[in-house]
Amino acid sequence: MSKLRHLIFFKIIGIIGIIVAIVGFVLIFIGFGDFQSNNFMIGGIMTAFGLFIGITCLMIGFRPAISKMAIKTAKHIQEENKQDLTDITTTRAEISSDAIKTITKSIKDGLSDNENSNTIKYCKECGAQIEADSKFCSYCGKEQ
Repeated sequence: MSKLRHLIFFKIIGIIGIIVAIVGFVLIFIGFGDFQSNNFMIGGIMTAFGLFIGITCLMIGFRPAISKMAIKTAKHIQEENKQDLTDITTTRAEISSDAIKTITKSIKDGLSDNENSNTIKYCKECGAQIEADSKFCSYCGKEQ
């Protein structure tokens, strides 16, 4: 029950904000048209203050509705792109897994292949086996 009162309170503030903002805009057109009047400055200040109060009430009053719309939009975007996000995550995990296997194999081979250490080496970037005198990796192209 208190949540319902809370929402009704916000809606009332929002409606008051709409009314005050409309009155403020009307006062702009009526009050700012007469530059000869001494009331121009007072009317301008009061109009600006009224618009500020009106727009502030509007934002406060409809904040719960705007928040609800933002949450619904985020959920909709997430649902629409769920399969793409899953595919990206799976692909990234497979790439990471392959890279770890390659690097692990390179380390094991490097430790056990002392006789071949003069003719082969492993890429610093991707871990691929390359010629010992290579300045660039033939697989990823990175400088060694």
